[in-house]
Amino acid sequence: MNYAADPAISDANLFGAVSKSLRKDSRSVHNRLRSIAHDSEFVIDVSEAFGLPLVANERCGRWYIPPERIAESVYFKSTDGHTGQWGFSLRRLNLHIIDLVARRGGIVIVDSTRRGKRMPDALSKTVPIWCAVLNNAMFGVGKLYTSPTAVSRSEHAQIEAQIGTWTQQFLVRRCGIDIAKICAHLDKPLRPIWVTPDVSLILPPEPPTFDEFHAIVLCTASRTVQDGVERRQGYTYVQGAADDQEAWASGITPNLFWINKELLLKSTDYEVEQIIRNGQLKGGHSDFESPGIGNSTRLLDITAIADTGIYIGKKKQSAINHYNDITDFNTIIDLSTSPTALPDTQTTNKEILQLPIPDGKKGSKQFRAELPRIIAFFERTCLSNKGRSESIAPEICLLILCDTGSDFSVGAALSILSLYYNEEGHIDDNNKERIKNRIDKDLVRRRLTLIVVQRKVNPSRATLLAVNSVLMGWNNNN
Repeated sequence: MNYAADPAISDANLFGAVSKSLRKDSRSVHNRLRSIAHDSEFVIDVSEAFGLPLVANERCGRWYIPPERIAESVYFKSTDGHTGQWGFSLRRLNLHIIDLVARRGGIVIVDSTRRGKRMPDALSKTVPIWCAVLNNAMFGVGKLYTSPTAVSRSEHAQIEAQIGTWTQQFLVRRCGIDIAKICAHLDKPLRPIWVTPDVSLILPPEPPTFDEFHAIVLCTASRTVQDGVERRQGYTYVQGAADDQEAWASGITPNLFWINKELLLKSTDYEVEQIIRNGQLKGGHSDFESPGIGNSTRLLDITAIADTGIYIGKKKQSAINHYNDITDFNTIIDLSTSPTALPDTQTTNKEILQLPIPDGKKGSKQFRAELPRIIAFFERTCLSNKGRSESIAPEICLLILCDTGSDFSVGAALSILSLYYNEEGHIDDNNKERIKNRIDKDLVRRRLTLIVVQRKVNPSRATLLAVNSVLMGWNNNN
């Protein structure tokens, strides 16, 4: 648009329009990728200086770490650290990271933030709250540590006053969490340490040792710059360039970026757009894949939910061609949209419920409609005529799949756990009817805790609403 040729645009409006256009151009895909590559060098320096493994805070943090150097990933939301909205999430416990912390003596969690802040709320408050609550639960010491450059003393005091309440909520709703087992892994408390490119910090020449605590190094990848952008040689640096990837990445994932790094960084903005549009990027997997069991490891990314006999997850990219290839499971609920050939019922003893459910609003409505059928299938195949005398029911070996391995499969498992399993994660036939008659949102939350302790999942709000709707109605209809 020729702004100067339009007499209706005032000087002030002209300046605003040009500034907006320049800001948009400065945050192009090419500039963002150059910025990410620059910041990743600092991240690697921090890891080597402390001698600790790199952990990506999903999803932003994954961009700043070469895939081969990602030891694990976590999901700490900044919203749990927003001023006045602080909280300890029972849905995002991230306890899977404790074993790595214990083995390596600590970890480096990587994240970033856009202009306006020195570090993301996830690192300045959410993770420190997590450390304080776990320390209080395990060691009886709930002291809160926050960065004085990011958190005021007043806000610090308000957060610390709630540590005891959050600890009690965690202990009461811990469903399936063995605090004693966690303590056996950790011989000393967790303590956050903050590192940003802005601090004139001389990184230690040799990895330090911490005798009194396990170090949770919170690394903000990006430097703080005025207006969030800064002109540098050959490109414009963007603070927190990886944040909000849906708005800028144009289909590039962190793995695709690192696989195609040289090609993307040497290309112009226009060339990057053409590379993406023409499908010239080499392929790569965007997700970590957890092993399954037995012969299914090659084919599935699945996780066992404690001792329940239930496994949730998804098919790997090399999709399963035939259910008979999954030799470990005789009972399967497959909600994924990738087709798998059904076996001949005359030659197999597998019980399979195949309900392809797509992502999005349409899929959410379908999931809600199909949930009673899923529950009935479990009851028919896993509970009927078992003749069990024990409460733990080790013969149940149920596999639940969906496209993501973290949404509809979680919703199905959550419904089954809420209806038929007790607080220890065991089936108790004697209590089944009583459990049905007292299902409420608090019980469902406790069963969800049992799942998130085992697998990094974050089911959509629509899925959780569907579970609550069906299960609350169950009380009235059964």
